[in-house]
Amino acid sequence: MGASSAQIERQITETRQHLDANLNVLERRAASGARRVGRIAIITGAGLAAAAAAGVAIYMLTRRRTPAVIMKDAVPGSIRDLPKSVARVLRRRLPTVRVVVADADDSRASGPWRTMAQKVATTVAVSAAGALASRILRPRRGASH
Repeated sequence: MGASSAQIERQITETRQHLDANLNVLERRAASGARRVGRIAIITGAGLAAAAAAGVAIYMLTRRRTPAVIMKDAVPGSIRDLPKSVARVLRRRLPTVRVVVADADDSRASGPWRTMAQKVATTVAVSAAGALASRILRPRRGASH
């Protein structure tokens, strides 16, 4: 005759336990393999980055650059490409500036209005110089590098 239901139930339970044990082993192997692959990827990435850095360093050290090229690279393109008219204006003689140094016991007393006027004049001069510098150093539209 056939096997009894208790015997079949016992075989099913043993098979389930066997499958669970195999599943646990496979899960441990997958986790271990994932960690190993992660380590290999990190080491490979670090090695490639180091090789790229070494290649760039060797390239920079071995290429020969003339002093003219070094100077050209040091000057911003917006100044290098100034229009001729602006260059002519900059070559002209700048207006003279008169600087007067006075002592603290100057005959003209420095009142609050004079102090305020000096601060305003300084602020205006610094703003004008900054605007002029940004205008000169701004890249021209349509200029390609």
